[in-house]
Amino acid sequence: MSPPFKALSVTEHYQKTPLTLLDFDEPELAKGEILIENAAVAQNPIDWKQIDFDIGIMDVPWVVGGDVAGTVYKVGPGVTAFKTGDRVISFVERKTARHSGFQTYTIGNVTRTVKLPSSYTFEEGSTIPLAYVTAGAGLEAALDIVLPAPPADIPAASKNQPLLVWGGSSSVGAFVIQLAKAAGYTVLSTSSPRNHAYVKSLGASAVLDYNDPDVVSKIRAAAGPNLSLAYDSISENGSIEASVASITASTGKVAVILPPEPEKYSDQSTDSVKVVHTGAIKASDNPLIGQRVYGILSALLETHTLIANPVKVIPGGLLGINEGLQLGREYKVSGEKLVYTIADSKF
Repeated sequence: MSPPFKALSVTEHYQKTPLTLLDFDEPELAKGEILIENAAVAQNPIDWKQIDFDIGIMDVPWVVGGDVAGTVYKVGPGVTAFKTGDRVISFVERKTARHSGFQTYTIGNVTRTVKLPSSYTFEEGSTIPLAYVTAGAGLEAALDIVLPAPPADIPAASKNQPLLVWGGSSSVGAFVIQLAKAAGYTVLSTSSPRNHAYVKSLGASAVLDYNDPDVVSKIRAAAGPNLSLAYDSISENGSIEASVASITASTGKVAVILPPEPEKYSDQSTDSVKVVHTGAIKASDNPLIGQRVYGILSALLETHTLIANPVKVIPGGLLGINEGLQLGREYKVSGEKLVYTIADSKF
């Protein structure tokens, strides 16, 4: 009996109704590809935005989702780094429906896939890829931070330089903190007070309440005169302006993950502080950045020193994703990652 090749599918552009499960045939693999039998998939904000605003929906039926964890079901031509049965996580390409996440089997690219040690659950592992790569690629491409490359020491020796992470309890922010710490920086962060302990556990030396009207002056006081780098993992509702204002050095850079509105860009940048839009795509655009980002990921996983995002499993497997997408639309996801266990799906 063939396995259930099922996908939670977008069936029309600008879809307003719940996604439905559709069958698909086992896909052919190209050079450098593997077929992953998904055990768990995770949700990101881009997933509901793609559906609602018809972003990157090439044709229908389509599948969204960028984060998968599971085992290698089959390897394609030329693949030697992975074998059938390997536990893996992958930041999938989403270039076709079969290269997307919300389905039982997903095509992964070996350059965007790493082995997942058994010390992590599949649910934990699924929270890592997209947000982690966004964090690492942004640090390298926007802030010119070179991540340590194994077998170099991790963490690197202290640089005695501060770095601000705005929104440290977000999926991306949590990995920015850990990677900046691994690169030798002293990390300051912001979050809501209920997440302060969590953000400190990730490696932040100081955490401030971003709702505090005096938060910028408090950041500047805590950072001292040499804060030149900030990573804004929120990039909306005034966080870009606040991150720019927090810089205390004579010049600085602020990495943002959402593109600033063109007409406001000049207001967000200053003569001395440059706002740089970045994202996970920088790891694909620059293979050297990609190699370092995925290389340190493998090392951190092998030593179990990377802390995955907090997991909230939504019941129902793939069909539960409709509920999670609605929670995302209503901005009711905070400080945790929504995850779906494929075995919970009712086919």
